[in-house]
Amino acid sequence: MMGQAKPRILCVSRSSSRLTAICAALSHREYEVLGAATPEQAVAVCVSNNLAAVVLDSEFSTETGWSAAQTFKMVKPHLPVVLLGHNHHQALPPGVDAVALDHSAIQHKLSGLLNP
Repeated sequence: MMGQAKPRILCVSRSSSRLTAICAALSHREYEVLGAATPEQAVAVCVSNNLAAVVLDSEFSTETGWSAAQTFKMVKPHLPVVLLGHNHHQALPPGVDAVALDHSAIQHKLSGLLNP
């Protein structure tokens, strides 16, 4: 008997230590976790995988006025995007569905988006 496939979550950060920390914040019993260090890698993973959600480090929130989350929404419009560590005094970048203020909030935000 085969178990149900775990939802795939893509974590994106340029910093290898931050990427490791973001991935570690997710329960590997509940999720299959993939990582990417550049927007290009992230889009390639997004296109070639059936993802349940993306966790995006705040460094990608604006790239010359364009949110990396917008790129994911162009590829897969219904893909939930969680932004980690966003300044709550600023408006959410386009394409972001939820904000996790720190690593401990990621799991909770994903649960809310994936199990409404």
